[in-house]
Amino acid sequence: MKKCVAILLVLLFTAATITPVLADTPYQGYNYNFWAWTTPAPAAYVPLRSFGLHDICPTLGEMSEPTDLHIDPDDNIILVDNGNSRIIVFDENLNLNRILYGFYREGAFSAFDRPTGVFVTPEREMFISDTHNHRIVVLDEHDNFIREIVAPEIAGRDEDFVFLPLHIVVDRGGRTFTIAQREFEGIMSFDSEGEFIAYFGTISVRPSAIDMFWRLFMTQAQIDRQALHIPTEFQGMDIDPYGFIFTTNIERWGGEDQVMRLNPRGENVIRNLNENAQINGDMWFRPGGSLSGPSVLVDVAAMSHGMYVTLDSTRGRIFTYDQEGEMLHVISGTGSMQGMVRRPVSIVVLNDDFLVLDAHGRGRIIQFTPTEYGALINTAIRARYVGDDATAYAAWRELVRLDENFSLAWSGIGRTMLAQGDNVQAMYYLRRGMDIRYYSVAFRRHRQERMQEMLPPLLTGGMILAGALIILAVVLRFRKKGATES
Repeated sequence: MKKCVAILLVLLFTAATITPVLADTPYQGYNYNFWAWTTPAPAAYVPLRSFGLHDICPTLGEMSEPTDLHIDPDDNIILVDNGNSRIIVFDENLNLNRILYGFYREGAFSAFDRPTGVFVTPEREMFISDTHNHRIVVLDEHDNFIREIVAPEIAGRDEDFVFLPLHIVVDRGGRTFTIAQREFEGIMSFDSEGEFIAYFGTISVRPSAIDMFWRLFMTQAQIDRQALHIPTEFQGMDIDPYGFIFTTNIERWGGEDQVMRLNPRGENVIRNLNENAQINGDMWFRPGGSLSGPSVLVDVAAMSHGMYVTLDSTRGRIFTYDQEGEMLHVISGTGSMQGMVRRPVSIVVLNDDFLVLDAHGRGRIIQFTPTEYGALINTAIRARYVGDDATAYAAWRELVRLDENFSLAWSGIGRTMLAQGDNVQAMYYLRRGMDIRYYSVAFRRHRQERMQEMLPPLLTGGMILAGALIILAVVLRFRKKGATES
């Protein structure tokens, strides 16, 4: 009965969505199967609208080198217009809230100089990376100056070090984390008073096989010089509701994940249970020509229930993953049609919609909204995350009806069956989903069940047979003895 109610609720929810599953989009949705082959899929998200500054207010002019988007706790959209040295705040209905060119400090106006990133805390404090002024500015909800974070004094730091903060996040403890330009030690962290704490989430450098080979023929002086190889810089950054920091770096596509999820100690705890792929966007790409090379994930945005979405600047695609590193869907691409991008630089999540900042030309923001297919995926992942098996099962069932190639949906049904103790059905669906890990669990449990069913009668039959053989042996022995005496 509960399962029927859950199925009815899911169907009513998805029927209420405005966008149909087979929406007409300029891009083809797809995913990857167990063998890493590309399989077509319905579009999970479709473009809802595309707008520029003139759609918000005709007097705003045009964007110039926009760098960042952020959603504040009141669902206002904050745009960092880097080239015009301003911060623009507006709501989701495109009503202009305010424009910040700077702030007043002790009665004097202090203007921004090419700011790059912005972050707003639940207390409505706004952190702005005022890049070319070499500082991070903190304003209250009324845009009054609170404090600033400037270049820290770090032992062993080169004298020519220039503090150029880019992207910012702030955790619940008040710690500020910033990606600084040409800073290779890691993310810089500051306490609630703006004092430098330490580097956070450092990327380790691993020499390639070619480097190791050439080291065999190097002198000690050459080896010492080679030690000057430096790690890559971080790119995008976001913080999830649990205080974990998502970040991307652009050069770790060779066999490792580009996306990291850092715990409060700076350790990468991202999960990737897919043994056949890394969290790097596209698995296959052309080695040369236009739109060639691996995906470059320039930004990441945390969603609810462990999901996150990444933005690829190589081909303009948007990749969404669940908490286990499974790719859920791929949308968008490079082009000038609505829903396509030319130079994507930032992505944020507004409720369940995606907002992508395209810095090409005059600049524009594209809003994507989920289709019935995308809404079902979100429902299934969230229900599974909180342990609502009935709702998850109903959503997975509807998803395999819409897309039989969606391996995760088959696997989701199998996992639900496994949780309910139906190991035979679980094995069937998990095999269709090529979920080796959980199939092995279902097979082991099924084997134990069969052993428990078969072992008692086998043992009982064995004991009866053994007893019968013993009695027969005794009877034959006495008969033989009696025949001998006679």
